[in-house]
Amino acid sequence: YHQDLPRPMSILHKICAQRKLDIAEAQQRVPAAQLRRRIETEVSESCDFVAVLRTQRPMGLIAEIKRASPSKGDISIGTNAPAQALKYALAGACAISVLTEPHWFKGSLTDMAQVRAALEAAKLSPGVCVLRKDFIIDEYQLLEARASGADTALLIVAVLPLQQLSHLMKFSRELGMEPLIEVATEAEMATALAAGARVIGINNRNLHTFTVDMGTTGRLAAMVPPNSDVELLALSGVSTRADAIAFEQVGAHAILVGESLMRAPSPEVLVRELLDRTPPQPLCKICGLRDPEAAAAVAIAGADLVGMIFAKSKRQVSEDEARAIISAVRRERPRPDGWSMPRFTPEAAEFVKAGCKGAEAREWLNTWRALISSAAASGGPLVVGVFVDATVDEMNGVAERCDLDLIQLHGQEGWDLTHQLVRPSVRVVHMEAGLSAEAVLAQIRGGDAAAVLLDSKGGGTGKTFDWQIGEAVQQAAPFILAGGLTHENVATAVDQVKPWCVDVSSGVESDGVKDLTKIATFVRCAKASAS
Repeated sequence: YHQDLPRPMSILHKICAQRKLDIAEAQQRVPAAQLRRRIETEVSESCDFVAVLRTQRPMGLIAEIKRASPSKGDISIGTNAPAQALKYALAGACAISVLTEPHWFKGSLTDMAQVRAALEAAKLSPGVCVLRKDFIIDEYQLLEARASGADTALLIVAVLPLQQLSHLMKFSRELGMEPLIEVATEAEMATALAAGARVIGINNRNLHTFTVDMGTTGRLAAMVPPNSDVELLALSGVSTRADAIAFEQVGAHAILVGESLMRAPSPEVLVRELLDRTPPQPLCKICGLRDPEAAAAVAIAGADLVGMIFAKSKRQVSEDEARAIISAVRRERPRPDGWSMPRFTPEAAEFVKAGCKGAEAREWLNTWRALISSAAASGGPLVVGVFVDATVDEMNGVAERCDLDLIQLHGQEGWDLTHQLVRPSVRVVHMEAGLSAEAVLAQIRGGDAAAVLLDSKGGGTGKTFDWQIGEAVQQAAPFILAGGLTHENVATAVDQVKPWCVDVSSGVESDGVKDLTKIATFVRCAKASAS
């Protein structure tokens, strides 16, 4: 370019110019005073972003919801933001970054508000932070962020002179949000440090040209004074565990990953790979409990779920007996104050349609698997009531009076009534002789029951079904394995079928009575096999 001619605007400057226009329009629709009132009266307290990052040492992961970008165009326009956030958080992400810029990145504040609501409903917030990722140049955008549920917000040094940066940092902190300060050059890092940034994200992508230089993080990290308490993040270009290790070695404490996760066939698997987390162990459900002594032993043994049968059966319990069993469980493993079962918000649940099959059903069941596993970890053992062809009113009444966590449908109830139940449900598929994997999968639906349980025909028979069929089903739809399991064969079952939960009743009994030694051995063998 001739020195007398103006240089063309970079993408970054175009975006910021548009954001100025967007802010003026937004202020006309929703005045700042209205946002302040919403923050004071409607929004939950913010999470401590710095504290959350420090719990993740040596390496945390911020997973991003990114529908599109100027450099890559559309990435995943139709993604359900709250459902995607749940997948990220349940797999181990410590924060969810939500791009809210609407023109180039196709994001919105609605996405972010729905993400926050979904995390809260799933009992993952407080604990998992929400980051507003945008081109913030005005106090108003920070008010929007907090009013929509953000715990932190991005401030980009490339578009903010030192005085403006310092002002917005101060304002963000006054709202309870420790901001993430983004830098991409040595000069920007010096500015961030001079402004007193506590969380600095080093962007390996040049925001003017959108080219990526993976060496940027190392060069800029070296500028942070020794023994500094600054939290360093690596932004952009991360797609493999090797990338994460490389950034950790040069001083990064967390990575932000967007496009790779949005394109991944299984975001949950990639999150675990990036963090070097092992696949979760199978949960253990001990069913058919009839007395408080056995219930206490089951809790001590480390079972994740306990089941009580309310249908006609030799193991049937009354409501009074059920309450005594639950009390014994809670004495051994008390729940945190205010604990409750996770749930989907209506917006998050829309990521599949009721009655869906195939890949959508697998996605639904996988997300619920993770929700139930999270609930069991924080408030287990979860209490399951088993019913056979009872009415909705009967099941809901028992669930409320006995404070059940889950309702198990073990008869011919079908799938549709699950929407009328006051608790998440487990739906059994009876494994009749000669039933193929294809026939089993044809019965399994998503968008209805929270979990599927495969059991030998009749249940409580002490007989296994063909595990090769279970193995084939498991590859397409996660399920709970029941039928003929014992402390002697559960390790083989876990190794071969790879269920996310194993369910036993008669297999841990001696002479029809729960055997405390067999229970402890069953749980130990199931968990040890997976690890």
